Amino acid sequence: MALDPSAFQKTYVYETRAPVTEVLADLKTLGGLDAQAERKRRTLWIAAWSLLAFSILGCALLSLLVGQLSFEQQDALAGMPLLLGMASFVAGIVLFILRARAGRTDLDNRRYGLLATLLRRFQVDLDVNAPVDVKLDLAPRDEARKCVGKAKRGRWDCEDFTDAWLSLHGRFADGTHLHVSVVEHLQKRKRYGRSSSGKTKLKTKRKGKTLLQVGLRVKPERFPGLAGLRADAKQAARLPPGVALSRLDVAEDRLSMRVVLDQEWSVLTTKPAPAAGKAPQGRAPPAAQDAGRAATMMLLSLYQVLNHSSSRARPGNVRSTS
Repeated sequence: MALDPSAFQKTYVYETRAPVTEVLADLKTLGGLDAQAERKRRTLWIAAWSLLAFSILGCALLSLLVGQLSFEQQDALAGMPLLLGMASFVAGIVLFILRARAGRTDLDNRRYGLLATLLRRFQVDLDVNAPVDVKLDLAPRDEARKCVGKAKRGRWDCEDFTDAWLSLHGRFADGTHLHVSVVEHLQKRKRYGRSSSGKTKLKTKRKGKTLLQVGLRVKPERFPGLAGLRADAKQAARLPPGVALSRLDVAEDRLSMRVVLDQEWSVLTTKPAPAAGKAPQGRAPPAAQDAGRAATMMLLSLYQVLNHSSSRARPGNVRSTS
């Protein structure tokens, strides 16, 4: 069933069990909603500043024009410049408030972009007859329902948030079950202190990390001795520069890898080459960690371990894990 935008905007949680093609179509719809919200915010921003500018400059200009009129005309228009200026100022403030509320509907395009990137990359290997299970939470990471605790740490008042915003389950054509999940941890700190001038000032800090996990579940009889390959799994791990391995689990019927990403991770997109003289579009700065690439390399690393396990059952046909 296609995405219902009105139902989605009540919770900002997208959850479905459907073929990959339908999920990708829904994500395209989410992208359209995001672009529409961004255009609305931009329009309100321009209109609000225009009204505020008119409330000052326009009021002064009207006052000068009225000053050139006769006394009778000035009496008839008395207070008109001030009234127009105040009305413009109030209208500008109202538009700023509306823009702030519109910002709440602005989606994190990294999140739905990461899911779309992974589905497109894995689609060719996924079982065409098996749907994927998806849960994508696009609500702000510091929403009240995601708060897991409040505490006093020294002079700081702290709020901790855990945002498990992505869960993807699917089945590959070879029968292997895939699970991808992303959890973000955020801590917000604030305290009041005195500046050098003696004034009380609110100081705030934010820090966090993103945990990306990729796991595979298999039939034990197909991969004998898998539980004893933890050392091989660690050796087979290939990750992008700067992405740190956090956890590696290997059991009889499953294996999984978890890594830590910077909070400012990105999703690099591939677009046609730009025309001569134009800068390339759609790519994040080189320093940003590409979560899509990290997930893909994690999956390939796990499959290296599975290949080694299956090869051990066939002497003389051992595959390399390098």
